[in-house]
Amino acid sequence: MAVNPPAFRRKFPLLVTGSLLALGASPLLHAAEQFNCLPDSSGSWNCSAQDNAASLPRPAQGLPQDARTAAAPLPAAASMPAPRVEPATTVQSVSPPPAVVGQPAIEPAAVVASQPNPYSHLDWVPREQLSREQQAGISPYCSGAYIEPPRAGAEQPVSKDSPTYLSARASRYDQQNQIAVLAGDVVMRQGQLQAEADEASVRQLENQGALKGNVRLRDQGVLVLGQRAELQMDTGEAKIEEAQYVIHQAHTRGSADYVKLQSNSVVHLKDGSYTRCEPGDNAWQLRGNNIRLDPRTGFGTATNVTLRVKDVPVFYTPYIYFPIDDRRQSGFLPPSFSSSGDTGTKIQTPYYLNLAPNYDATLYPTWMSKRGMQMESELRYLNGLGEGQIGGSWLDDQEDERKLQSEYSRQRWLANWQHRSSLENRLLAEVDYSDISDPYYFQDLDTDLGIDAPSYLNQRAGLSWRGDSFTAALSAHAYQMATISEITPYDRLPQFTLEGRLPWQPAGLQFDYQGEFVRFDRSLRNGNYIDENGNPTPWYDTLILGLARANGDRSSLSPAISLPMTSSWGYLTPKVRHSTTHYSLDIDQQGLTSLLPDQQFNSSLNRSIPLYSLDSGLYFERASSWFGSNGRQTLEPRAFYLYVPEKDQSDIPLFDTSESPFSYASLWRDNRFSGVDRIGDENRLSLGLTSRWIEASGFERQTLSVGQALYFADRKVQLPGINYQARSDATSSQSPYAVEYLYRFDHDWRLSADLNWDADSSTTRSGSAM
Repeated sequence: MAVNPPAFRRKFPLLVTGSLLALGASPLLHAAEQFNCLPDSSGSWNCSAQDNAASLPRPAQGLPQDARTAAAPLPAAASMPAPRVEPATTVQSVSPPPAVVGQPAIEPAAVVASQPNPYSHLDWVPREQLSREQQAGISPYCSGAYIEPPRAGAEQPVSKDSPTYLSARASRYDQQNQIAVLAGDVVMRQGQLQAEADEASVRQLENQGALKGNVRLRDQGVLVLGQRAELQMDTGEAKIEEAQYVIHQAHTRGSADYVKLQSNSVVHLKDGSYTRCEPGDNAWQLRGNNIRLDPRTGFGTATNVTLRVKDVPVFYTPYIYFPIDDRRQSGFLPPSFSSSGDTGTKIQTPYYLNLAPNYDATLYPTWMSKRGMQMESELRYLNGLGEGQIGGSWLDDQEDERKLQSEYSRQRWLANWQHRSSLENRLLAEVDYSDISDPYYFQDLDTDLGIDAPSYLNQRAGLSWRGDSFTAALSAHAYQMATISEITPYDRLPQFTLEGRLPWQPAGLQFDYQGEFVRFDRSLRNGNYIDENGNPTPWYDTLILGLARANGDRSSLSPAISLPMTSSWGYLTPKVRHSTTHYSLDIDQQGLTSLLPDQQFNSSLNRSIPLYSLDSGLYFERASSWFGSNGRQTLEPRAFYLYVPEKDQSDIPLFDTSESPFSYASLWRDNRFSGVDRIGDENRLSLGLTSRWIEASGFERQTLSVGQALYFADRKVQLPGINYQARSDATSSQSPYAVEYLYRFDHDWRLSADLNWDADSSTTRSGSAM
């Protein structure tokens, strides 16, 4: 934006005198008149009118006020070439493109008339008028964006060789005072700097311009609006009173008593405001005495700042340094202060390191009055091998209250690695590995590495391959104990899964399959652990008895054949699935001596169970309206019959199986247990009804479902130690009513709720809302 003073001083007086005085025809020249000017032997200018000048278009002439500023590039009434170019001044004119960015095929006037945009003067373009590329560049919840309209010279930095362009409906020149006065749609442009106003006066001696009425000053990526402005022609600096401003890339706007725009595009605000809210919405804003915004660095500073939420002041600070766009920069993040009985006074001062466009790091030095200095760090990366993060923490703990406890260490540390990559289009690799120095780490210390305080830490790595009709995965999954009050879980070392569908479908038959091989292993702890007072207590692992102490291999294969018969009005799908499972087991002596009365140990077990199902449904729909919005309402009854014969499975240990909670979704499952160690016997008919409200655009606004299961036999297969005859839900002839409801406010926000109501006891069994 900077103007080279020598070049501007030489050319601008010649521009004014050559364009306004040397013509000699009249003290008042209309912008419709265009001239070619050549120097004579004395250095004066001889200018002759162009015959076709009157036919040349004006800048955005005839457009409404809110669309006029988007017309660009602007035509020029006169231009001065650079000193090294032949001194022939030629009028340049370019027809303005459509005013609305993102809709080039629509005339600007038509767009404004059909879709009023009250904020077009701020270069605001609603989402529906943005191009696909522009929509992809903003967040899905944004209703539009600030789009700088195309204009001549927008990408040209101001230099000594930059020509100057002037345009106005009328102009006159006071030769005695050397003041040029321009009126009516005044446009002044040099390179990327452009000024517009209703009136302008240029003082030749001081190289200063004064603008009045509807002032619009543009620099690259910056728009300032006001009623009065002063422009220093030597440097390009400007001061605009009663101003509004927009910084396009930063998605920033605000207002001020006056705005000062420096030659380096830095914006200074006096008694101004700053916000990233969309036009017409001041959900939050910063207000300060002096605000400095630097689009080059992406940061701003302010003094005597008040943070306001809905115009209510909620925070004050004498000084603030804040980002104004999404660019990253090294520096301190907001500190945090806290106090607790475990750590004492705690002070954390995070520091962010912008190392490269594809990786960065954050340091979390934390001082705790009871425990000392903890150093935690996180490195994030994105490269050709994938994306992930590596984190770690170290503390020489000064608090020794746990020094008597089992597995305690004074040198406390945490290590974490998370990685995800696509080695090929079909091959996916994942790593999620965490380790800690002792099982009390998360009880005593916090972390900023995005790890919850779990009972177990994942130590997992896996590869998966996605074929055209199948998916295969190989993984190893172990656990690190993060507590002493839980039972040691089974590790899966290794686990291989394969599932898919055969590519051929004779007579419409579909052949699906699911297969798995996994090794379950764990080392149970025996004896006692020592608590913080030095007292021995048995490990929780010693409570495990019988088959629960077994380790082993499990191989399973579950092929299925089905015949889907579908139509626009409904569907009918008979299906037969056969589950075959083989176990190879081993068990310790304590497990053998503590078997339950109905259990016996077999090192090799086979189980084979068929499952028969018939799924059916109908579709009804009608045109309807909801709160004035037209759409379609559907009614979808569904019936699902399932039969699974009873088979004794009491000799099979539970490696990864539990009973699934009852819900609307469970009405349509073929196994009431998760995992394959138990396959529940069933003879039931599930009935359900779903109604959807679908808007004309295809958006599903809300869904309501209700259903119930009717049982024709008791459910005898249960988890170890449970007698089905003692459970009412295993002997009842009907299930509770299950209800689900979903309402979508938009693509990002929704309300969901479920309710399970027992008609036998007239009580609610469970329910939730989210």
